[in-house]
Amino acid sequence: MNEPHPSQTAKSSTLFETIASQIEQDGPLSLANYIGLALGDADHGYYHKQDPFGADGDFTTAPEISGLFGEMCGLYLAHMADLSGLDQPAILELGPGRGSLMADMRHVWSQIMPQLANAPVHLVETSPALRQRQKDRLAPANLFWHKNLDDLPATPVFGIANEFFDALPIDQAIWRDGQNGAAGSWRHRLVGLVDGRLGFVDGAPLSKAEIEIWYLASLPTPADGSITECCAMADAYAAKLATHIASYGGACLIIDYGRDGPSGDSLQAVANHQPVDVFHQPGDADLSHWVDFSVLRRAATNCGARLVGPVTQGDFLQAIGIAQRTEAVAKLADAQTRRGLYAAVDRLVSSQQMGSAFKVAMMLPSGTGLPPGFAAVDDQGSTA
Repeated sequence: MNEPHPSQTAKSSTLFETIASQIEQDGPLSLANYIGLALGDADHGYYHKQDPFGADGDFTTAPEISGLFGEMCGLYLAHMADLSGLDQPAILELGPGRGSLMADMRHVWSQIMPQLANAPVHLVETSPALRQRQKDRLAPANLFWHKNLDDLPATPVFGIANEFFDALPIDQAIWRDGQNGAAGSWRHRLVGLVDGRLGFVDGAPLSKAEIEIWYLASLPTPADGSITECCAMADAYAAKLATHIASYGGACLIIDYGRDGPSGDSLQAVANHQPVDVFHQPGDADLSHWVDFSVLRRAATNCGARLVGPVTQGDFLQAIGIAQRTEAVAKLADAQTRRGLYAAVDRLVSSQQMGSAFKVAMMLPSGTGLPPGFAAVDDQGSTA
């Protein structure tokens, strides 16, 4: 009798057994369905049963590293709001985590732009535990929670999505060379049971329509075993956000690790701040992937908006003045605090740490011209 993988027992066995039972009954799952269950299952999903952020969680995001990150983002969005001159804007954050980023931005706005500080705050968040953390952290803000972008108010939005798109479920396809003279094909990469363990199995070939949707038709023939990814939810979120901004105005910063194009097999899992196998204890490890910013750009363009960037996080933060702000804060701090401040900012901007892998883009209404921080992009919106 096949024994379950040791990493798929203990406290996460319930979710493993649920997934295994579903596979035994209905066949292999799409990778997107597996990620959706591992992260979002109402009882055992990663984001529903614990706080994943900070030293006690599995990863640390930029707002948790230094409040200067949120301060600089807040200053930037205030500048964009001032330039737009729009009335009665709303604030939007996709994936607000503990609420740290929004709290830091609102602190800045309370000092320099009360219009934004008093604006209603719309948070796209599905985790009940994190919603409570956000409520506690952001009081007395006028908060509205959403499961998606379907019911935003008909008003301009100034928003931010920091490490949101990387957590959306993806699908993968794998190229298999043909045998005995037959043509090769892209095949769905599914999640099945292999010797009692969760593992990847080949599925059916992609249809002609899927080949078009995944933008694979014009690619040269890849090597056997090559992997490509498609994030349908990223396309959908970007399209809804772009439609709203095109209709009502505003701007949204998108900050995530990724590149301006596909990355191959970028799916990764983290538990206790360490990389683990993507099938490690379903529900107990964070799953994420590199964001393809070219997908977001296409969605924005197709919906009447535009995406400027991406540029690296390090270049963006330096361009909007984080070094100068760091020096100003350091002058008021003691020696130990200064050392911690410089170390945190270096982690945000250094190419050896977050500064290069993380990218920054901005979604805007259609038009021309580059906003501050994006001088290094060409007229198509991508990095020069």
